[in-house]
Amino acid sequence: MSSDQDRGTGRGSGDPQSPTDEQRAGWHCVRQRAEGLNHHQAKAALEAARQTVEANSRRDGPRREHSRAEAEVEEWERITEALADHAGRYDPDADPFVQGELAGQADREPGLPSGNNAA
Repeated sequence: MSSDQDRGTGRGSGDPQSPTDEQRAGWHCVRQRAEGLNHHQAKAALEAARQTVEANSRRDGPRREHSRAEAEVEEWERITEALADHAGRYDPDADPFVQGELAGQADREPGLPSGNNAA
């Protein structure tokens, strides 16, 4: 995913479309599972998520299941890339991408907490 693509759709940033609830749920679930994992553990989880998407592509099912599974792979890829740069463990409270996403969501939806308070 390039920096000029929208997080939810992969489309260019000039094409406004919010992520679906399924995509948001997938990202949230991955972040919870990733907390405390190191790079190698996150990479193994990424491979498992890719296998799930592959299995889903071979069978019919609700499109929302496919959307969520694809969003989970996308989030595992992002987390794995972030962890490749350091030897630490994943912490969503220290993830600048997550914190920026939460701040942006709070700006769009008044009344929501932003930053570390929302995680």
